[in-house]
Amino acid sequence: MNKATQLWDIDKKRAFFRAFIQREKKLESAATEKLAEALAKAVNMMRVWEMPEPEAAPAPAATVTAKGKSPAADASPNAPFDPYAFSAIVVLAKTGKDGLMKRLAEIKSAEHLKAFAEAQHLAVNPSVKKLDDLRRAIVAATEQRLADRKAAAS
Repeated sequence: MNKATQLWDIDKKRAFFRAFIQREKKLESAATEKLAEALAKAVNMMRVWEMPEPEAAPAPAATVTAKGKSPAADASPNAPFDPYAFSAIVVLAKTGKDGLMKRLAEIKSAEHLKAFAEAQHLAVNPSVKKLDDLRRAIVAATEQRLADRKAAAS
């Protein structure tokens, strides 16, 4: 089984539902959009094993839950940047510094790295401008945040 992805972003949930609904040829596009919007608003978080392609073959298994937070990346190249594509804390805890640096290396814009840090509540000095420096600062801030969590839990 593939690794599950959590969807929180309403646009990603809407796209997920739209892809399944579009397979039903009897619905007009307006009805498809209305239904996808209603479903996306009704669901708080989804755990998805495979993102569907519009007009693709069989539907993948998906579990819908009510609570949680950490949306996953959208594979579409034209998708807007999602600062919640992965949780820096989870990646650091599971794969260490090197794993987090690899994930951060996928983000090619300083603006996106800053948005990522801000969205995930990671304290990064705003004067840091270079990509590599930003990535190192995000890793350091994530380590500090994880250490703070562990200290609070003890």
